[in-house]
Amino acid sequence: MLQIENLTKKFGRKHVALDNLTLDIRKGEVFGLLGPNGAGKTTLIRLLIGLIKPTAGTAKISYNGEYYDIHKDIMKIRERASLLPQEAEVYENLTARENILYYGQIYGNMTNEEVNARTEELIDLIGLRGRENDVTKEFSGGMKRKVLVARALVMDPDLVFLDEPTTGIDILGARTVRNVIKKLSKEMHKTIILTTHDLTEVSELCDRVGILVKGKLAAVGTPDELEEKFQKAGIEDVFVGLTTGEGVIEEEFLSQKKQTLFSRILRRR
Repeated sequence: MLQIENLTKKFGRKHVALDNLTLDIRKGEVFGLLGPNGAGKTTLIRLLIGLIKPTAGTAKISYNGEYYDIHKDIMKIRERASLLPQEAEVYENLTARENILYYGQIYGNMTNEEVNARTEELIDLIGLRGRENDVTKEFSGGMKRKVLVARALVMDPDLVFLDEPTTGIDILGARTVRNVIKKLSKEMHKTIILTTHDLTEVSELCDRVGILVKGKLAAVGTPDELEEKFQKAGIEDVFVGLTTGEGVIEEEFLSQKKQTLFSRILRRR
């Protein structure tokens, strides 16, 4: 679905937000993009959706077997991709239904009848039935987040970027959103790139994860693969190890260990 090659983004002369990233993301998978604040997660999403341009490298996104390059075909990419940024806000003077309808009409790739039908489907899917005609300024933060998730899905995208989608939602609401993500991936074969700080959510939802540290891809694989590779009890320990410098990649660790042992032997002689 995505082929990212040597993607780099610099801000100014010194700050490297994304450093020579190469990564493939498969169609229909939920790919967890993890990292501490400032690791480059949002920069990567903004590059892939065309909000900023890379300093070097490229990425290609496939729709129906045809690849589109972020340098040349960004409008084509946006036709089938949707973004829910963490800082998104609802239109508080509109109802939940009107928020979703408005976004469906903006995209312009569906008839009014299709937008109406899709909106009603999403109202049920995301658990808004009964509140769909309420003005959203009366909603809690969690309810507003549900509206934002529905709004991001209204144009039935092939590729969905979800930046902290369960932030501010109560336990039941977060479960609803996670179930929607599962359905989008497993039943509808949508490709989802998910950023989250909830590592329990990662274990439940993500087919694979990539961990970014200071703009570099420190590790990629399934949660089980990473736990085995770094000999950790869970993905949280893997994450903490890599982001605090404790999780040296296995091959490097073994090499360093051998060099240290060899040096000790020489000193004894």
